[in-house]
Amino acid sequence: MTEEKFHEIYHQYYQLVKKVVYNVLRDEGFSEDVCQEVFLAFLDKADTMEAKYYKQWLLVNGKRKAIDFCRKSYQVHETTAVPSQDENGLQIENVPWISDRNGMYKSAEDEVTHRMALNELTGRLFEDLAKKNSTWYEIVMRMNVEGESAEETARSPGISIESLRAKRHRIKVWINKYYREQFENL
Repeated sequence: MTEEKFHEIYHQYYQLVKKVVYNVLRDEGFSEDVCQEVFLAFLDKADTMEAKYYKQWLLVNGKRKAIDFCRKSYQVHETTAVPSQDENGLQIENVPWISDRNGMYKSAEDEVTHRMALNELTGRLFEDLAKKNSTWYEIVMRMNVEGESAEETARSPGISIESLRAKRHRIKVWINKYYREQFENL
């Protein structure tokens, strides 16, 4: 896709995508950030889809990214610079502090370290889940990562909604048994 074509599509759909995202987030700044992520993802996918599907893809993915943004419990909401002092009371530098959803403050360095540990643990969970049961892995990926509905997810392996619910329950029990304590300790 040429840069000119991308700019044309961007200007044509930006306000519409932003409106969809804002309807989920109810925050102007976060809506702009998520909207930019959607268009960056679109740029990677645009050459693989027909032009008639651009609008639909942008709207669906805008809503999904906004929902994902809301789901992340460790989502950063506010960053401030707090003057730090050494043991003599002299200001040494401004240290960024971050407020999470619970109103707890921690340094940006601690937040990055926490996110890295969380990503590593999540990666191990997905690897172990894929080894344990490929159907379970597919269900988690479709419903929790890609945001598919229960009906769409059940249709793929050809199972009933009730069977899907039972499998999801077993998945939750397995994750709680093997990973709950590790996630709580992060």
